[in-house]
Amino acid sequence: EKGTAANGQHKVLGARLGYATSTWGLSAAHTRSENDLTLAGAHKDSVIGGNVAVGPVKLSVAYREFKYAQAKQSNLLIGAILPVGDVGELKASVNRANLSGRVGAVGIDSNDATQWGLGYVHYLSKRTALYASHARIANKGVASFVVPGGPTGIAGGQTSTGYEAGLRHSF
Repeated sequence: EKGTAANGQHKVLGARLGYATSTWGLSAAHTRSENDLTLAGAHKDSVIGGNVAVGPVKLSVAYREFKYAQAKQSNLLIGAILPVGDVGELKASVNRANLSGRVGAVGIDSNDATQWGLGYVHYLSKRTALYASHARIANKGVASFVVPGGPTGIAGGQTSTGYEAGLRHSF
């Protein structure tokens, strides 16, 4: 507890509370972390999210906020799942990252990003499905967020795009 990050010693306190029915759900969580790398105070991570079924469409929204010292990142995610016939689902989402404050003496207010995602899942059986998705992140300022699994080390303000396709099976 509260030792060195290299030794895996951290002081982490967290809690999550949620409630769900067959047509809607709501949850909230908060985590506070400290170790030898959090010299300017604790790192805080808070999130609240919900989902609702509107007819056949499932809608979701989540707001997450990271805080450390004088810097803050706020993320807003909005998503939807639309059934396609009896064997498929079209999934769409948008995620907006808004940075504010400063890191040391450097202001980060203009380093935001927006990610758009679109995907399709085609169910072959109860446990097997084909899937494909596309995501694009538009960075602003010197932000350099990347699609996971995509290229790393992009210059600030550029876009990152990723595609995936595959077959999934649950055993």
